Amino acid sequence: RDDADLYFHRGSMNYRTDNRKKRQKTTHHQHQPHRSHFLSFAVPAVLLAIYLIGVFYYHSHFLPRTTINGTSVSSMSAAKAEGKLPFTLPSVSITLKDGTSRTFSLSDVGGSYSYTKQLQKTIKKQSTLAWILPVSRALKLSPDLSYDESKISGVITSLTDELNKNAEAPQDAYIEKTDTGFSIMKEKEGSTLSADKLVAKTEAALKEWNYTVDASECYEEPSVKESDLSLTDEMQAINSYDDLKVDMSGGVTVSIDKSTIMSWISYDSDSNTISVDSSAVAAYTAKLAEQYNTLGTVRKFKTHDGSTISVGGSEKDTLGYEMDQETTASRIAAAVLTGKETAARWPVAGFTRTEDNDFGTTYVEVSIAQQHLWYYENGAVVLETDVVTGEGENSTTPGVFMVLDKQSPAVLKGANYETPVDYWMPVTYTGTGLHDAKWRTSFGREIYVSGGSHGCVNMPTEMAAELYGKIAMGTPVIIY
Repeated sequence: RDDADLYFHRGSMNYRTDNRKKRQKTTHHQHQPHRSHFLSFAVPAVLLAIYLIGVFYYHSHFLPRTTINGTSVSSMSAAKAEGKLPFTLPSVSITLKDGTSRTFSLSDVGGSYSYTKQLQKTIKKQSTLAWILPVSRALKLSPDLSYDESKISGVITSLTDELNKNAEAPQDAYIEKTDTGFSIMKEKEGSTLSADKLVAKTEAALKEWNYTVDASECYEEPSVKESDLSLTDEMQAINSYDDLKVDMSGGVTVSIDKSTIMSWISYDSDSNTISVDSSAVAAYTAKLAEQYNTLGTVRKFKTHDGSTISVGGSEKDTLGYEMDQETTASRIAAAVLTGKETAARWPVAGFTRTEDNDFGTTYVEVSIAQQHLWYYENGAVVLETDVVTGEGENSTTPGVFMVLDKQSPAVLKGANYETPVDYWMPVTYTGTGLHDAKWRTSFGREIYVSGGSHGCVNMPTEMAAELYGKIAMGTPVIIY
């Protein structure tokens, strides 16, 4: 039985008991009509007073037979009912992208609850006039919740730190060299949670009193994705590379194929830049030099009588191309990145390379065996003469040379001689050349065997003068 019911029931019983005792005392008395009239008036008045007391009382208490969330709060004040109503603070569930979840209680972030306002509002809404009616009232109330927003960051950071211990970091997309060239390798998402993102997501959820947080969008993301322009532009640049043409001079062009160029290129993912392997380019250039260098090489030469002989190959040779490999390699490396044609550098100047043997059609031919010289211009002999060459220790060195200089007059100096000449045309860097020999009265035949030169090609003065006037520096001189 409810307390109020008992209270008011006892009041009614006491009133009836007192009346019964009074009647028992007066049964032996004579009937008194005026007392009966008084009682008929007093009973309703007392009942009304009790009812009004109840109406006043239930303005600040719950009506009899009232339950809230299944707990009886009959005749309780809001403060007393607050202490009777149990409540467990909710848990916040964070769902990870692998389908698992982690939880924390609202109490972990300073959470608390209070029914006070709700209870007071409910009491105010009661119909206190109906307190006396035997009606049961089953109510449902939710408490007012609160939490400390400043504590969310700490809880979430601790959670992400724990989860990230075994997490896989995201990987940026990058350009990788493959067997066929280069490809963009797709980024990897990884499993590393971003504390900042998850804190923001949790804060937003709790402001809406939402206790379920979807963390699928709270992971660290790759900073570079396969669709980023930084990669696609570089790939476009790489794919635009094609065969590279290198002018080797003399009408010869070398084409470096795309696959070779691709093997030289590397990509720096940190700076998103393309670079060229200079050592690989240098090795390639060295092979070009080995193939196309002619200085000091043995070459084929067709003599005045139509015979084809091998000439050159001496360390004293001065005619021929010798590539400046360092400069050429630098030019090729730069051309790889620009896609423009380039040219090898051949530092030897003074002649034009027209054939593989560099002779062209204007040259000097000297036969040691025949002691004779021929000078060709555009393929035709325009001057020829007998000469005297060296023999023995002073033998004239065969080889492929060119006119290095022209001096008139000049003084030829050796270990034990100084000889003035009128026309000097050196062809080696060690003192061999063509010049007049006005001290001689005859040339050709076997003179060189016993009275040869110091290694030069001696010519009659008038022939030397004519050749000096016709020949240009850089003209090939073939001695055999």
